[in-house]
Amino acid sequence: MKILMVDDEAQVVNFLHEAARVAGYTDVDTAGSGDEALVRVIRGSYDLITLDIRMPGLSGLEILAPIRDMCPHAVIAIVSGHLPKDPAADLDGCADVWISKPVSLERFHRLLEITSRIYKSMQEIRALGDVDLPGRELE
Repeated sequence: MKILMVDDEAQVVNFLHEAARVAGYTDVDTAGSGDEALVRVIRGSYDLITLDIRMPGLSGLEILAPIRDMCPHAVIAIVSGHLPKDPAADLDGCADVWISKPVSLERFHRLLEITSRIYKSMQEIRALGDVDLPGRELE
């Protein structure tokens, strides 16, 4: 399972990255800005993306819809200390979950666990096919 963690606060990225590593997830990329996150998503596919809202350059809300378009299968979790009370209607279907900071280790591990189950189920579904789809090979 490939993970992208997007946050401009180094301590948040370090905490989430270490929590993922301890839970056994090693294919983790990080980005410190919305601009950097877009570059990473253009260059690769992710199964879980954690996304902060307030960052230098493009905000998490500005890149949310484009990231959803580029990674339609990914679980996108907004993890922010600045959650909107009522997300705009055009962003409603873009994020799968909105989590307030500080995120607890237990909640983050649960997000990893559930996303991993989705990822494994998709691998099983693809294994049923008779043709390998480009870019969607089984690991």
